[in-house]
Amino acid sequence: WQAMVAEVGVAPDLKWSDVKKADLRKISMLIAQCDLEVGGKSTNKDEFVTAGGVSLPGVDMSKMHSKSVPGLFFCGEVLDIDGITGGDNLQSAWT
Repeated sequence: WQAMVAEVGVAPDLKWSDVKKADLRKISMLIAQCDLEVGGKSTNKDEFVTAGGVSLPGVDMSKMHSKSVPGLFFCGEVLDIDGITGGDNLQSAWT
């Protein structure tokens, strides 16, 4: 990250609100073009969804919106879903 910001010429102590739009575009292009090598998954069974988040009874599951705050929608890991990473929580994030 620091190398990308330095490549664009953005000072490391600059507030994001002060970064020029052109520089933000350059950073986003560097991120989009960044190749990362995945070396496999952990053998320590660490692939868990983080517990906590928006309580499910407060969410209208048919449209994924708050029952108490009009126009507020939720998805994925902001919801209070806990379990081993896999199809169920991924499906929740995508739908």
